[in-house]
Amino acid sequence: MLKRVPVLSRRPERIPHFLTSAPVYSNSDFMDYFSLIAACRETGDRFTGRKIRGAAQVSAEEVILSFGREGEILLSAAPARPGLFLLPEKISREPFLSPFNEIFSSRIRGAALVSLSMPDAGERIVFLHFQPGWPGRAGEEIILALEVMGRRSNMALVEKGRILAPLRPVPAEKSPRRPFLPGLTWKLPPPRPGKPPEQIMVQDLPELHGRSRPELIEALAREIKGLSPFTANQILLRASDGEATSILQILRETLDAADGSRGWLYASGGKTWLCPFQPVIPEGERGEVQPFQPFSAASWAWLQTDTVPEAGGNERDGQLLADLEQEESRLEKTLSFLVTEEERCATHEELRTKGQALLIHASGIPAGASSVALANPFDPEKTLLIDLDPAFSPGRNADHYFREARRLSRGLEEISRRRAAVEKDLGRAKTAREALLEKGDPDPAIALLQKDPRPKGSGGSRPAPFKGPGRRHIFGGFTILVGKSALDNERVTFQAAGPEDLWLHARDCPGSHVVILAGRQKVPEEVVRHAASLAMENSGARRDTAPEIMVAQRKWVRKIKGGKPGKVTVQNFRTIRVRKRD
Repeated sequence: MLKRVPVLSRRPERIPHFLTSAPVYSNSDFMDYFSLIAACRETGDRFTGRKIRGAAQVSAEEVILSFGREGEILLSAAPARPGLFLLPEKISREPFLSPFNEIFSSRIRGAALVSLSMPDAGERIVFLHFQPGWPGRAGEEIILALEVMGRRSNMALVEKGRILAPLRPVPAEKSPRRPFLPGLTWKLPPPRPGKPPEQIMVQDLPELHGRSRPELIEALAREIKGLSPFTANQILLRASDGEATSILQILRETLDAADGSRGWLYASGGKTWLCPFQPVIPEGERGEVQPFQPFSAASWAWLQTDTVPEAGGNERDGQLLADLEQEESRLEKTLSFLVTEEERCATHEELRTKGQALLIHASGIPAGASSVALANPFDPEKTLLIDLDPAFSPGRNADHYFREARRLSRGLEEISRRRAAVEKDLGRAKTAREALLEKGDPDPAIALLQKDPRPKGSGGSRPAPFKGPGRRHIFGGFTILVGKSALDNERVTFQAAGPEDLWLHARDCPGSHVVILAGRQKVPEEVVRHAASLAMENSGARRDTAPEIMVAQRKWVRKIKGGKPGKVTVQNFRTIRVRKRD
């Protein structure tokens, strides 16, 4: 039988885990993507259109929605077993006093649950949509966003896209890319690799033949968002022939099975998994499967099931787990940046088309024009709006577009290679976490973390391998190039940088040319000041107290005719003063 602690032996009033002992972290403790789909479908079928009779925060990490006689919903952001649960009966509880509870109780009570949705396919995020005064005098829609993300699980009330109240505030110091504070816009977490299960096609599946079972599980979990290693293994067990078409069919059947009508618990090795599909016991493994109907009965039983800690768990494993989470976060941020860069580099064909249009219509372009609208040479019905440098002829402007297209085309190949490497490392990190939590094996985590993934450069920036001109730095999502010599300064300024990019240099002092590759994007002042610090540190003014740094768009920088490499004149610039620790 499944090892379950009777509810009455814990608390006579049948309180769930938010009043029990400290949680045990394990992948078996997560309500995965498929289980959340089942929970949402059952909740929607049962409570859509029902009015909230009571809403209260009952612990630091959990809230309960009461629909009177119809039932109650428990929403948990606790690191141990977060998720959405339908309570089999009312439980007695005391409200938890907090700023979130004050807003949550007053805004949600009396509203109607209109619908449930998952805003990002493949991610464990659930939106509960509420309508105050529904249906007679409908007020502004309020969303309760539940994020089931392990240790980073959280909740927030959202109105008009902005956070009214977060369950657990997260300042920018802890999460620069996604602070979680009142008044800020609620936004999705950084995208993870892979495609959602609903969008996967046969061609999206990885090569399966010639791989071991752990490699297959890792490959599927990497390519299919929301697919946990446990579910990936179950799909492989059910697709006995191992062909991609069979795996895709089983994946579709697994999605269809998550309708909320049934649920199962699978127990093995002291751990218990919640499944919206009937699990298969692997050959040679001692496991037990217990069915429930509906799915909420399985999730409630799973919520009360003890998880046996792995033998040998110690302080070292806890530190390894924390390091793995930090590495995963770093890899996800890097991947998000590479995806953005890949999209920018993918515009090289458009730039090449603009260059060709300029050459074709060169005779009809007036001198000194800053922009021109021309017919697309490959699709005459479409018009291209092309920016020009007024100081140059149409032919030289066309050459600039061709050079930029070649540069982006080369960059696209490099970024695609780096993206594949980062996605592979991200998959390894998740597999290492699984090995550490499920098997107590620290070797994959140690092997992954032993390499130095973050060589640091000046100012705390992280230079990446780069074969083009200048030293490359990444800061605030922008690429900054710093010239390494007089000849390299010229390459940085006139080959790598475009007319709209920002150019920086120490005023009245020899030093490196620094450019911020921004295009038409607005560059935040903190990025400009960071680049200015690089310009100061790589110039003769690095010992000055507060040297002046010139900042201008690259189009206002001109070579000195007959001058040595790197000698330029600058117009229309501004200056900023930086200090050594600016």
